[in-house]
Amino acid sequence: MFENKVALVTGAKKGIGLAVSKKLLNSGYTVVMADCEKILKEYIEKEIGTKDNLAVFTADITKEQDMEALKAFIVKTYGKLDCLVCNAGIIPTPCGIEDITDENIDKTINVNLKGTFRCLRIFGKLIKETSKSGSIVNLTSVDGIIGEPFAVIYSATKAGIISLTKSFARHLGESVRVNAVAPGLIDTPLTESLGNDPSWTTDYSIIKRVGKPEEIADAVEFLISDKSTFITGQVLVVDGGFTLK
Repeated sequence: MFENKVALVTGAKKGIGLAVSKKLLNSGYTVVMADCEKILKEYIEKEIGTKDNLAVFTADITKEQDMEALKAFIVKTYGKLDCLVCNAGIIPTPCGIEDITDENIDKTINVNLKGTFRCLRIFGKLIKETSKSGSIVNLTSVDGIIGEPFAVIYSATKAGIISLTKSFARHLGESVRVNAVAPGLIDTPLTESLGNDPSWTTDYSIIKRVGKPEEIADAVEFLISDKSTFITGQVLVVDGGFTLK
C-alpha cells in the first residue's frame, strides 16, 4: 500500500484515466484526478464512491495557466507530488493522408505532444523537488511504434511521446523514473469513433479481443510502484500481441 504517495492523473474522467485513478486509489495512493471536462461530485460518487484520498481539478493540458494552477493546488494541498500519469490525449477521426487538414494536425499535436511535454516539464520538476522516490508514466500507443496510415498525425504524436519518455528519463535522472505504456486497441470512449466492426478484435490482437482499461491500469501501477525501481526510459507494450502480427 502507498498511503503517503500523491499521484496526479490527467485525462482522468473516462476510459484509461478513470481506470488508473480507481486502481491507484484502491492501492492507497492519494489521487488528483485532472481533466479538461469538469468532473462533478455526483459522477465521482457513481464511478468511484466517496474517497478521502481523492481530489478533482478541472484543467486543460494545452493551457499553461491551467497547469500552473493545478501545480499550485497540489503544492498547497499536499506539499508534494510523487507520481504523474500523463494520460490526456485525443484520437482524431481516422482519414487518409490526403485528407488530413492543418486544423487536424495542429489540434492533435497541441494536445498529445505539446500538452504532454507541458505536464512533464512542470510536474516532473515538482516531483524531483518534493518527492524522495518519484515516478512518471506516459500513455503512448502501439501506433507510435508501428505507424498507422489512417492516423498519421496521431501516430506521430504518440511516437513523440516515446521520445519524450526517454529524454525526460535522462533529464530527471535517478530521482524520478520515467516510463511509458503503449496500449493496443482498448475498449474506451476514445476509441468509439473507430466503430463496432467485430473484425477489430481479431485484427488488433493475437488474443482476439480488445483490451480493457483495467489491464492498462495494472501496467501503469506496476511502472509507478516500487516493483519497477530499476526500470526507466522504457515502453511497456500492452496490446494482446498486435505488434507481433
